[in-house]
Amino acid sequence: MGSLVLSNTLEVLVSTMNRTSLSFLEKMFPHQDIKQLNILIVNQTTKGRELTSKLKNIRVVNSYEKGLSKSRNLAIKNAVGDICLIADDDVEYVKEFETITKEGFIKFPEATIIRFKIDTFTGEQYKAYPKTGGQLLSRKSIKPTSSIEIAFKRKAILEKGIAFNTLFGLGSYFQSGEEYLFLKKAISNGLSVYFVNSTIVKHALERSTSNMGSDNYVKTICAINYLEFKNFSYILLLKYIFFLVVNGAVSIRGSFNKLLVGFKGINQCRQLTKSV
Repeated sequence: MGSLVLSNTLEVLVSTMNRTSLSFLEKMFPHQDIKQLNILIVNQTTKGRELTSKLKNIRVVNSYEKGLSKSRNLAIKNAVGDICLIADDDVEYVKEFETITKEGFIKFPEATIIRFKIDTFTGEQYKAYPKTGGQLLSRKSIKPTSSIEIAFKRKAILEKGIAFNTLFGLGSYFQSGEEYLFLKKAISNGLSVYFVNSTIVKHALERSTSNMGSDNYVKTICAINYLEFKNFSYILLLKYIFFLVVNGAVSIRGSFNKLLVGFKGINQCRQLTKSV
């Protein structure tokens, strides 16, 4: 794909909803002049409540669909930057995020996707990260990735047809798991995913969608297992319920309920993928 240099363009792909003003960008980029940034906003909204931009460097796509993965895919389709950074509207970028991101791809030119780090506003650790950077990530080690950690080379992603699975993600049938499936598809298509041990963004400490004993999480895990392992996913469901009970995430009495949730996730994924 050619080597990247600091002069290559970086574009931030922001997913948001029901915005009528660009003022929210001020909180996202408190250390930057937004007139000097390349930003693409996908605003999921309703007719008559569209977002507009008078700045050439800030482009807006208004969408009347719902679902975070649909928003991400629309952003990828409309992006123009050499390197793209996936963003949400409730984050804050660190002062040197552009340089950190570009230098990551210069240091690891073979990387198509780089996973960076998130800090919290309160100084707590957002999640457990590998202790060292420069790691080529495997299908197993991509699982804890959040969307806002992801930067990628746009042309390579488009050439391989890598996109988010719209059955997964907030606003869809399964509330999480879209990042894992996105990165897994990239790796399956021969693209390299690296981890760089540098923080680019801050986010509030929230883990509601990754609570391993919640109905949404159980349902999502089972749906992903069905995509990967088909009927063997039923065995994996029993194993996962046992894991939850042993680790105190679910009581023995509550385990039957989780079992039903898991069956629902598998069967729903089976039906949905039949129609795709």
